[in-house]
Amino acid sequence: MKLRRAMSIVGVLVVTTVLLGACGARQPMRGTSAPNTDRKLSTFVYIEEGDLLTFVVGTKATRYRDRTEYIPLEISVANRGLRQLTLTRESFTLIDEEGNRYPAAMPAELIKGYEFLDLDRTALAELQGVLANKYAAYTRYASKFSPTQAVGGMKSNLVRDRTGIPRHGYILDFLYFPAPATGVKDHRFELFLDAPELPDPVFLKFEVK
Repeated sequence: MKLRRAMSIVGVLVVTTVLLGACGARQPMRGTSAPNTDRKLSTFVYIEEGDLLTFVVGTKATRYRDRTEYIPLEISVANRGLRQLTLTRESFTLIDEEGNRYPAAMPAELIKGYEFLDLDRTALAELQGVLANKYAAYTRYASKFSPTQAVGGMKSNLVRDRTGIPRHGYILDFLYFPAPATGVKDHRFELFLDAPELPDPVFLKFEVK
């Protein structure tokens, strides 16, 4: 009887250990215990806010580009606590659910392989309206990391490769990345932001629905 009871206890311990191990294996992206996505400002807009900056990603345009060579992300960065924040395309890296990393597309790549540059900005942009009240006391600074159509329908690669944002300033812009291997719709991503003035990179977790 004692042996049988001991074997039963061992069996329960083994099952419990297996179940705990299975639960432990189910972790979000990057193996952290953080939520699957950051806080939302609207249906398609996600925000990460700290003492030094506010980082916002809009996915309204992204959801329409599941079958294109490049995908758009509408972004905003506001400088809350740094004397100056310096950003380039290289400041941003997209990471998919499988850990693949994608650098921001260069203007020449977009001019050759993407046809919705103007449409994304004119018909699918929404951050300016969503952030109007939040940025009421901030100053907008020029930023244009990606090209647009020029007069007469010709594509133009006139862009700004670098932008500086003083304290209490912000930018609104579009960034483009190579189409992720995972696809776009119903997938989660992380967008990393790094800059010389930041002590550590900032990342924002979002989903394209």
